[in-house]
Amino acid sequence: MPSASQYQEYLKVIAEPDKLNKIAKLEFLNADGTVAFVIDNNYKRGYGGYTTGSRAFLQDGDLSVSLQNGKRRQASIVFENLDREFDFAVNHLWFGQKIRLMMGVLLPSGYEFYLPQGVFYIDSPQLGWRPNSRQASYTLTDKWAYLDGSLFGKLRDTYQVPTGSNIFGAMLGILQISKYTLAPTTNPIEMIDNITPLFTDYFNSRTTTVNNRTYTNNLVPYDISVEYNQSYAKVLTSLNDLIAGWIGYDSTGRLTVLPSENDIPDQTKAVLWDFSTSSKTFLGLEETANMSEVYNEYTVVGEALDSDIAPLGRAINADAASDTNVNRIGRKSQIESASGYYTKEQCAALAAFKLKRATVLQKSVTFDSTQMFHLQENNLITVRRTDKEGAPVERHLIQSFSLPLSQARQMAITATAVTDYPNITIEEVNYGII
Repeated sequence: MPSASQYQEYLKVIAEPDKLNKIAKLEFLNADGTVAFVIDNNYKRGYGGYTTGSRAFLQDGDLSVSLQNGKRRQASIVFENLDREFDFAVNHLWFGQKIRLMMGVLLPSGYEFYLPQGVFYIDSPQLGWRPNSRQASYTLTDKWAYLDGSLFGKLRDTYQVPTGSNIFGAMLGILQISKYTLAPTTNPIEMIDNITPLFTDYFNSRTTTVNNRTYTNNLVPYDISVEYNQSYAKVLTSLNDLIAGWIGYDSTGRLTVLPSENDIPDQTKAVLWDFSTSSKTFLGLEETANMSEVYNEYTVVGEALDSDIAPLGRAINADAASDTNVNRIGRKSQIESASGYYTKEQCAALAAFKLKRATVLQKSVTFDSTQMFHLQENNLITVRRTDKEGAPVERHLIQSFSLPLSQARQMAITATAVTDYPNITIEEVNYGII
């Protein structure tokens, strides 16, 4: 692992892009997570990276990352495969092969500084041959693909999570299912995912009430049932829906579940880079406002549990500091039904989750910049707008970014101005009255 001083050296290097020496590598992982062999693009090392005798070389590719529940990371990789050691075939690369993508820079000290960009499974391999060239092109998709049914199986039976179960314990139980027996296992090599997940404790002290019984929000307030031939991801998202959280894999390949509640200010998140429109790292921006897709009032209609009256939750943007609040542009309402939501508290939390994005995410800013490898979705960057009077500093929350493996190309970052995020008001709604 790089030291703190090496990280600071890395930050200095990427601030001078004309001096940046980009490096990237693929680490092919054993079942226990250890590294079996590596392909890189360090020209000083020559063919094969760290793999003795192999005539393989990482050529090009792209990484794309998007903040969403489920699959967040995908990469396309192209490399020379002259001796066919990296063919997609039995005894070479095959179903279930995990690959860690690393990118970084060669520091002035000669140290190879790498940061993880995700752990992936191979999808849609393509092998090609031309005179004096044998290329392999792999699409890599993050570990969610082993949960959503695309690269692993689906439920053979109805999967049930009973009332009172711990939400995060139930999620962990999914990860600890054996890929071979489809039963719970303590053998980490057999598990769907043996990496310890990161679960928030934000909901441990918050409560909801169902059938006159109060549950902390980390407990399942009613039976969850997912029918056979659905995916394991469906179980996870059904549990995540109870807390309206963020669920997905991070750059280290660890499943994370984090809160999205409105009272967690985006202003307090880490600032990962300070851009300026006059700096070498900043290459331009485009702002887009899709006005027809903006809403400032969101109502979620749940399901009736023991009566014929459905619970309702409503969230409103009445924030005077927001350019799209209900008193400025009028009420733009959206009403949505939500199966599996049986309390008004749950409906209100989901309404706030959706409103926060419907209010502002349709107004996005796309930045072009030189390459940097420490950016993370759902964190902040700032831009000093020297093109505006007073050179204001604007804070933006990263929604997505794309990053090439080669050194020559730039990266793109899509973000939303934090100043646009409103303080959302939960409106008390009588049952059955929209």
